[in-house]
Amino acid sequence: MKALNARLLTLLAGKPELISEFPEWMLPQAMVKRISETDNVAIAEIAGRDSIAAVIRACETRTIRAIVPTLAYTGTEYGNWEIPLVKIKSLKSLLKKKRITVFDTILLGSPQFWWTLCGRYSNHFFEKYNYFSHCIGCHLYLHAIRIPLAKKLRINLVIGGERESHDERIKVNQIGATLDAYQGLMSKFNIELFLPLRHIKSGREIESIIGVKWDEGEQQLACVLSKNYQKMDGSVSFDESAIKGFLDEFALKKAEEIIQSYLT
Repeated sequence: MKALNARLLTLLAGKPELISEFPEWMLPQAMVKRISETDNVAIAEIAGRDSIAAVIRACETRTIRAIVPTLAYTGTEYGNWEIPLVKIKSLKSLLKKKRITVFDTILLGSPQFWWTLCGRYSNHFFEKYNYFSHCIGCHLYLHAIRIPLAKKLRINLVIGGERESHDERIKVNQIGATLDAYQGLMSKFNIELFLPLRHIKSGREIESIIGVKWDEGEQQLACVLSKNYQKMDGSVSFDESAIKGFLDEFALKKAEEIIQSYLT
């Protein structure tokens, strides 16, 4: 575990292009073979508390025999990358009791892909719609970037921890329209983005799924653009038509185009 973590942390220092091709030590052929020989495998998007709860709930509601945990970077995170690795280790111990295999963690990311969706044209879309948040394209990126890996491993189920309400608080990247858009993009590649927590509003219910005390936003990486859609007083207002315009007119098409380029 320590050797693996050291290799992952070395990669994170440089954040290279890591989407369709992976180092042999991270995704050895023996592991690919084991995955291919296992029925009902799902890719798990691991980030913070909700993502761990989503995997647990998915395994309770679907026939899942194995999990491929994935960590994705964007270029905007900061904090201790050991934390999600420790959480994955705990998840592995928990699911082992249920006879569910958890494979080694796969790291993936492309700051350039993120920049294209979330950074390069931000001023253009703010001028066009008088509204823009990096978080919407970012979450689209975080789902889309798992598509080439899913195709490589012939997995058609990806588990995400998105939910529409967080104790009555709204996150613009997780409203109904954006979640539908993320799922729609994945479905174009015959992959189901399963969001088992989508309609859970209470953080306490999330904690009950995990079985331990874990406050939202704690024990996870942070982002330099966090809460960029909030006003000074912490309130949130957004233009759903602007969000849909950004997604439909640009982000979804661009993400699909980029992912297709990796697949071909």
